[in-house]
Amino acid sequence: MKFNRRKQYGFTLAEMAIVVVLGGILLAAGLMAGRGQISRAQAQDIVQIAGDLQTASVSFKLRYGYLPGDWVYAANTLPNITAGGTGGTQGNGLITGTLAAGTGIATAASEIGQAPVQLYQAGMIGKLGATTTMRTQSQFGPVHMAGAAANATAAYVAANPGILNVVVFFNLPCEVVLDVDRALDDGLDLSGKVMTDAAAPGCPAGGTAVRTFVPL
Repeated sequence: MKFNRRKQYGFTLAEMAIVVVLGGILLAAGLMAGRGQISRAQAQDIVQIAGDLQTASVSFKLRYGYLPGDWVYAANTLPNITAGGTGGTQGNGLITGTLAAGTGIATAASEIGQAPVQLYQAGMIGKLGATTTMRTQSQFGPVHMAGAAANATAAYVAANPGILNVVVFFNLPCEVVLDVDRALDDGLDLSGKVMTDAAAPGCPAGGTAVRTFVPL
């Protein structure tokens, strides 16, 4: 009696290599897509913060006649806000004061330090951090409203002479910076109205921009 024996074949080394390579490509593509989605979501948070501060500052100026921080004190206008204590020239259209370029720390008594406090006390922002030198923060670091001439780069001021005040974001990942720039400006981090303090050729992939400037 004869039995039919079926030959059983396994994968060849070439076939296994192809499977491994394809799997690696698909995995890399999936990781890149995932990172891209995360970056875009983080960028939307930054855009939201910038938009909230822009809207709140415009509303504050319409109501009180001055920008937050630069407001000329009037007794009993805002709760828990007292005369003086801002350390700058009030009413000149600039949110004066300087920021530590590397850490984003502001002097609490400066117009920069007082701007978010005044917005909060006026009911125009809903949250205020406990750290007096950085009342507003993103998930990456401090966020401040500040005069451009004293706190943005010379390149930013030269490119945008009409912008007197900026929102300064600290420590944004470069991928997030570019997504923010695409949403608000020209998609280039060294030109336009949204810029970083990175040196040419720009914010590198995987890097961090110490400061990113968005018009207030």
